[in-house]
Amino acid sequence: MNSSWKAALALLVLLTTSCGSFEPGKPMSMDEDDASREVEKIAFTIPDGFQFTQGVMYSEFVGQPAWSARFDAPKELDGPAVTAANPSYPPLQPATCGTATKTSWTSLGFSCEAEMLSMSRPAQGSRDPVSVVLTRGARGSSLFIYCAGH
Repeated sequence: MNSSWKAALALLVLLTTSCGSFEPGKPMSMDEDDASREVEKIAFTIPDGFQFTQGVMYSEFVGQPAWSARFDAPKELDGPAVTAANPSYPPLQPATCGTATKTSWTSLGFSCEAEMLSMSRPAQGSRDPVSVVLTRGARGSSLFIYCAGH
């Protein structure tokens, strides 16, 4: 076997091995650093008091993957704090369970609360569409973010 065949075989083995563990569309856990990078990409500011709780990313073969993340605050933080921290986004508005729910948020522990606020930013130019929901309940406040990717 000549060296070009050996190189081609090695490349084929490498590609087959790396592709074997990749499952497009399957949710992959995000850590706090992953979530911070993704939130920075969409130019969204998480207000003080919120801590990263959980996140998932949905990778595909090409493009920016979709992702969802949850941030919790031990006390009830309100919508004006989130809106004030993100002036380039539409303000949060009252929401109901049916209008605010994203399927990806259920895996992050989303539950409907008596008080919920939401907003959506449509895709604009190279910016991906983003949806945000703030829930307030007995446990405190939770901020859910979904970015559809492209």
